[in-house]
Amino acid sequence: MHVNDPYAPQTPVEGVLHAFTRIGRRLKAKQPGDTIDHSAHLVLFVLRCNGALRLSDLAARMEIDASTASRHVRALEQAGLIQRSVDPDDGRAFRVELTEQGTAEWETAAKRRMELLTQAMEGWTDSDIETFEKLMTRFADGVTSIVDARGGDGKAWADKGWAAAAAAAAHQNTEKNVEKTR
Repeated sequence: MHVNDPYAPQTPVEGVLHAFTRIGRRLKAKQPGDTIDHSAHLVLFVLRCNGALRLSDLAARMEIDASTASRHVRALEQAGLIQRSVDPDDGRAFRVELTEQGTAEWETAAKRRMELLTQAMEGWTDSDIETFEKLMTRFADGVTSIVDARGGDGKAWADKGWAAAAAAAAHQNTEKNVEKTR
């Protein structure tokens, strides 16, 4: 650690916190080619992982208040990235869901971020990447466990993660291919 610099991390744990801050700030920033900001991308991600949701459920999964979720929904609806539909369980309520354009926007933005991570690990061995993934997953599990024990519901939107989104994309592509063969 940098003992002579009073602003540099002084312990390994401070170094981890500093690294996460640096990474988080850059991953939240618009990347070249992005047309929406990070918070809007998160709305698309939650809808990609969960499908159509009521506004209150979207807000809960994102762990934000309903008025903030409503602002995001209005902006994304105006941009053509999400649409409202009647809730089949309650005709008085509505659900929001991705449009085809919204799905394409999310996939493109996710691809850019995956490319960024891939470039950042350029020169790493497969073993380095596997070790990093295991340690990051272990760390994320630890943080999640602590936060959930403090009163979280254990159902944070990001826990479904990329695997659920990839499965949804694969399912959607299968349906499109079936339609094309008819």
